[in-house]
Amino acid sequence: MRKVVPVFILLLLVISMLPRVSGQFDQLETSDEITILRDDYSSGMIWLTNAGGLTYKVVSYQRFWVEDSEGNKIPGFEFNISPSVFTDWSPKGRYSFSYNISCPSNVSGGTYTLYMRFLAFTPDGLMYILFARIPLHVIAEPLNFGVATAYVQSRPSSSYVLNGEKIVVFSHVANIGHRDVPAVGSVSFVMNGKTYFSDSRNLTLVPGDNLVKFEIPVGYDLPEGSYRVNYRIRYSGGEYTYSKDFQVKFGVTLVGVSLKSGEVSVNEENTAYLTLLSERVIDLNLTVEAYRGGELVSKATKPVRVVRGTTVLEASLPTNVSGNITALLKLTYGERLIGEDNVTYTVSAPLVLKNVSYERTSENEVTFRLTLWNPSESEVDGILTYRISTDDGVLYKDSIKQSIPSGSSEVTVKFEIPVGKTVYYEFALVSAGESSSIKGQFYLEPPAPPTTTTRPPTTTTPSTTTSSNTTTAAGGGGSRETWIALVLVAFILLAVGTWYYLREQGSTKKRVRPKPKRRSPLGRFKRPKKPEFKENKELPKRK
Repeated sequence: MRKVVPVFILLLLVISMLPRVSGQFDQLETSDEITILRDDYSSGMIWLTNAGGLTYKVVSYQRFWVEDSEGNKIPGFEFNISPSVFTDWSPKGRYSFSYNISCPSNVSGGTYTLYMRFLAFTPDGLMYILFARIPLHVIAEPLNFGVATAYVQSRPSSSYVLNGEKIVVFSHVANIGHRDVPAVGSVSFVMNGKTYFSDSRNLTLVPGDNLVKFEIPVGYDLPEGSYRVNYRIRYSGGEYTYSKDFQVKFGVTLVGVSLKSGEVSVNEENTAYLTLLSERVIDLNLTVEAYRGGELVSKATKPVRVVRGTTVLEASLPTNVSGNITALLKLTYGERLIGEDNVTYTVSAPLVLKNVSYERTSENEVTFRLTLWNPSESEVDGILTYRISTDDGVLYKDSIKQSIPSGSSEVTVKFEIPVGKTVYYEFALVSAGESSSIKGQFYLEPPAPPTTTTRPPTTTTPSTTTSSNTTTAAGGGGSRETWIALVLVAFILLAVGTWYYLREQGSTKKRVRPKPKRRSPLGRFKRPKKPEFKENKELPKRK
């Protein structure tokens, strides 16, 4: 018996070395496949089905080999299974085994066939050789890239991005190997060849699934336009690229500008209205620059808030200077211009009657000089009105249309005025619905009467001549002369007093004037002539 066992084993070995055509063959079928990365290993489970009509008492795995599509054997593979012996394998029966396979690094990627050879014995002692063919897929590189995706972070379904938002771009990368794979990921944001943002970082892709993700901030300083997102992952075995276009918008549009009034007076309120369409809530700056003849006359900036939907902003326009004003309206965010437009309006400044002076040019004629001021840059039509009156009534009253040049000018007016009366005058200058007036009065004195000089009568005192030969009595002559002198003085004083008394009595006596002749109700003066206007040479002639 001991001699039979070695002989049987030797017989089995000999049979296993026989060519295929020399024995009885059958097939074990499978629908499974094996996938392996070159220079790596793989493990799994395979199911085999007994495709023949025989029942095998024992089925023993012997060996394997790998062939390419042309039937050439590829060396270097290692393949182990467990279990390797199967019993009582009936027709159409299925058995499974686990495997572990390794692939050399010099094998090219592609599809190969792994052959398995089994030795099977039937219950009646017949021996069969069974083969199993398993598809073997060799993968050259370890990374399997999923499809990348880019979207706006706050609005994933949007096809455009607003300034201040972020774009997210990501992809899944499967590492089918059993070792970490170093890689480099990068992203850029480009328009017309100019890169506005870029980022790059080193990646370590571990076995299994890896998420690679980048965020692209779209700054407020980026101009509107069409941008492209470029996404790339590179490693030693290759690279993956992805791109997507995005439209960048600020999200606020200036639709139009309207004006409250096209013509206003100085310091009268005027307003511009700006209509905006917005997709966001944001704070902006509104600047109003006013120009007159190309010269900046006013500039003001104020913060404004814009909400989603339609927003109407109000901008106060300067009216402190007269003339044709062009206002430039600007909406900005920081240093960025969001929108601008302009409006033109006219500020009308009223004419001003600055001063009225008068001068008596003859006995009953007075010349008035009126100083006018036109603050506008061009000639303006105004209406000059006047009223000259006395206590007896109105002497002159009229209005004249006058063209007033820019700046200061002077108009002269002459009137014949009755003397000996208080004269009241009023001048007014009307333009642009405004009136400027000056009132006053004066007294026109009559000519002075001729001057008559009255001299008092002269009293002559008789002089006494004393001869040098007169002899004066001693003791009584001096007293007599004194009394004579006193009497003469008293007589003179009495005569002068009597003269003054009679003069005063005559001056205080009531004069009886003769009855006046019947005169016209219009008074003793002639009707005043129509005033005569005398204008400066630079003033336009009155029509």
